[in-house]
Amino acid sequence: MFSEQQERAIDACYAAVATPELWPEALDELASSLGATAAMFYPKDFNQDLIRIPSSTRNNRLLEEYVGGQWYENDYRAMRGWPLLSKQKVIIEHDLATDDERRKLPDYNDLYLKWGLPGYAAVGFMVDGAPWCLPILRAEKEGFFTKEEAGFLSTLSPHLRRMVKLSSQFGLSRSRSSLEAFDRTGQAAVLIGPNRQVGQMNAKAEALLERNTEALFVRKGYLCAYHPRSNNALQVLIASATSRRLSNAESPEALPVYITRPDRHPIVVEAASLPSLVRTMSSTAQAVLLLTDPEDRGKPKLDHLAAGFGLTPAEVKLCKELESGASLFEAADALGIVRETARHRLKSIFAKTDTHRQSELMLLLSRLS
Repeated sequence: MFSEQQERAIDACYAAVATPELWPEALDELASSLGATAAMFYPKDFNQDLIRIPSSTRNNRLLEEYVGGQWYENDYRAMRGWPLLSKQKVIIEHDLATDDERRKLPDYNDLYLKWGLPGYAAVGFMVDGAPWCLPILRAEKEGFFTKEEAGFLSTLSPHLRRMVKLSSQFGLSRSRSSLEAFDRTGQAAVLIGPNRQVGQMNAKAEALLERNTEALFVRKGYLCAYHPRSNNALQVLIASATSRRLSNAESPEALPVYITRPDRHPIVVEAASLPSLVRTMSSTAQAVLLLTDPEDRGKPKLDHLAAGFGLTPAEVKLCKELESGASLFEAADALGIVRETARHRLKSIFAKTDTHRQSELMLLLSRLS
């Protein structure tokens, strides 16, 4: 039986499935309801890619050091824990090491104690045959998890499995809808997955690659350029876009890359991170590459937003004001509307364009103007 606080936390996690930006706060709430400080999702063997997995805000700095310092290579909790989770639903710190042994373990003393999170439990579950777990960390004042608490934590397993499964389905749906939106605006777009391989591309991108086989091609799932210098720049761009950290979602996008082709103007490749997908577990896309042929005169104008995304004329006018550099309140004054109306229209624009903040919307508008 879950407490009222725990039920609210579980509901918050289900809400985060549909709105991935809510994951950090939802996991904070879940951890707190379990008498802990931090929690995160952890798919087996994800290791250096853990920075993209939903985690509570209180776990961010430890997680960055865990990945940046490559602690995952010899982490006793992972090395001893995964085999145990194949046999039991929940493990706790005392399943992994004795008190005497912990005093000598580098990762326990130099990582977990350093960040004040010695208490540990992990709830295991399977998603489509792949092992996952939810590590839960406690501060020193919260103490270690007990065997009795482990029995209770096992009741979370069905919920966690459904959350990850639903998140995967939402991620796939968002990937497809993003491509469809670019199709409607006539923009060539390529979705790049977590492993930096091409996930999907729209018809415009396929046609561009077919017309430019001497410049761009896909080999073993990876988008490549024939010209060595162009290819080096392209791979750096892709790596940057797919590895951009959750806490850095507002950082400026990387500069465009110019793909050399014989006797013609270069193809322009720009990358945009997809924060909503990055924060969605098991997503098929982490970034979108936008390909532009400067010799293609069919690139749409901003007015095509109405047809492409179903925006109303009033919403298009607001977009134009924002694109000119005006703030939301300045745009409201210029259009002669109250600020609350401007906020409402902006929220509607976010929903229709699958963006979540003005910086994302401005990035999209810059591609269409």
